[in-house]
Amino acid sequence: MKEKLLIHQEVNLPNAFDIKDFKLFYRDIDLFRLSKKQGTPLRFTYLPSILEKIDEMKSNFNKAIRKTSYQGTYTYYYCTKSSHFQHIIKKALQADIGIEISSAYDIDLIQSLIEDGHVKKGTKIICNGYKTSDYQRGIMSLIKQNHCAVTPMVDSPSELIYYCNNINRNTSLNVGIRVNLSFLSAYPKESRFGLSPEDIITCYQRDIKHNQQITLTTLHFFNENGLSSDDQYWDVLEAIVHFYCQLKRLNPHLTTLDIGGGMPFQSTANDNFDIPYLVRCIVSTILGICQQECVPEPDIVTEFGKYTVAEATTTIFKIQEKKQGEKINWGIIDGSFITHLPDTWAIQQEYPVFAVNNLQEENKPFILGGLTCDSADVYPNVKEHKTVMLPHSDQEQFVAFMHTGAYQEALSGFGGVNHCLIPSPKHIIIDQGDNDELEFTTFSEKQTSDQLLQILGYR
Repeated sequence: MKEKLLIHQEVNLPNAFDIKDFKLFYRDIDLFRLSKKQGTPLRFTYLPSILEKIDEMKSNFNKAIRKTSYQGTYTYYYCTKSSHFQHIIKKALQADIGIEISSAYDIDLIQSLIEDGHVKKGTKIICNGYKTSDYQRGIMSLIKQNHCAVTPMVDSPSELIYYCNNINRNTSLNVGIRVNLSFLSAYPKESRFGLSPEDIITCYQRDIKHNQQITLTTLHFFNENGLSSDDQYWDVLEAIVHFYCQLKRLNPHLTTLDIGGGMPFQSTANDNFDIPYLVRCIVSTILGICQQECVPEPDIVTEFGKYTVAEATTTIFKIQEKKQGEKINWGIIDGSFITHLPDTWAIQQEYPVFAVNNLQEENKPFILGGLTCDSADVYPNVKEHKTVMLPHSDQEQFVAFMHTGAYQEALSGFGGVNHCLIPSPKHIIIDQGDNDELEFTTFSEKQTSDQLLQILGYR
């Protein structure tokens, strides 16, 4: 949305944000009032956004499938490592999706959700990542429980041997195999994940082809560069689909292509991704190659994590202006980027940033700094953008970092000790209750000194 504040100021706001009375609103929630009432630093998560993003992506794929007469199906999986919190996964499961996990402790997480009735029988589970012995045993226990449809994505030959040796005689198991992309000239870096195409064929012929209990149904890859309109992504996708066709001719039970994650979210106010177009390109690319190779097109699986949850959460700070010389306006937040938004420091992640109040005032360029004694605790932290535009006012000022729902709490160590003992912020959950009325609950209060000292052994 574009709102004109002053004659010389125009801003682009992400969807769901609006300006009223020179204040920032999120879905009719007055963020200035919310900040004053709850205190800052403040993180809030609006759970219905998760269902909206899932439904939007399902609709995009289903429209593309219908338009191209694609014969395969589409299944949406949520990638748990983006946010493991129960309120997130519980809400995502309401959209009738699969779940992708990546560690042994995820098994216990799934078991807890099953016990609480949030995972219905037959829910699809993909098990990714390198499998430690604990992880392998957890996968087998989940398979024997027979509540979920579990598909391990084989990451090494030894993992496949483990399943062959430990599967019960009266049990059948569908597996997938992840492709290591290092063999592609279009993929410029070495990858530790998965098997080369040659090793996949060897493992299939040696361990699966004549095995009556194990069936290879899925080929999986993930391009760490993310899904974009750049040639690199499409070169990788085309090479993988050609290999899928090769493997399908050897293994008629192969039915599914898992293209992983990487769907972009709106990380700056000026981002304008044409996601329906990207989806149409995915479907048409797979269809065209399969028709060329005279192979039935596969069912398509995606594992979207950041796309699912990023835009559900906003982080709000209060800032104080600190003048340094004639050219630089510093705004010191009442938190830390390293602690509260660690991706800004680790991978120079950008987010849409906007003032919560005083929007009638003229904007000026600011550099934002955190409370730690670390020179890297600043925003922006990229060469392309040196400052953010915020009001210059004598009144108290709040600033919102939008779309911060993926990875940040896990990377900063929720509930633990943070850099320079900066406490974790208060976190509230917003959901829709009966009659679509909003319900506000406190998930966690701002971390206290006593909690930190207890972790450190002083209590």
